[in-house]
Amino acid sequence: MKFSTALAAPLLGALLAFSTVAMAHHGTFVSYDSAHKITLKATMTEFRFTNPHIQFFFDVTDDKGNVVHWSAEGPDPAVWVAAGWGRKRSMAALAPGTKITVTLGPARNGKPVGSGTRIVLENGDVVGPQAGE
Repeated sequence: MKFSTALAAPLLGALLAFSTVAMAHHGTFVSYDSAHKITLKATMTEFRFTNPHIQFFFDVTDDKGNVVHWSAEGPDPAVWVAAGWGRKRSMAALAPGTKITVTLGPARNGKPVGSGTRIVLENGDVVGPQAGE
């Protein structure tokens, strides 16, 4: 079987297009600074147990009393389920108004968003896949 250049060019183009789309979705290390994590005390406002990543929203009060609305993403729900944190348990633990301490990789652009790595409740319980650590 002969391999033609006419066939190779479109295949190479399709491969490059697919790999770019795949890498764009997984740009966590480009968007967030995981080398310089920050820890914030906050109040949950919303938790979304959705694909492809869980999302949570929380308010942080700064030293001057100003409230900053933050959002973060975490692992996909399958990782949470495998760790024993299904939708109902997660939603109950992270209900609006719940006081948390969250550690995250902040956005490199300075906006109040991040990639969440650890959520701790006011009583010291760790929520999510990191709970067993």
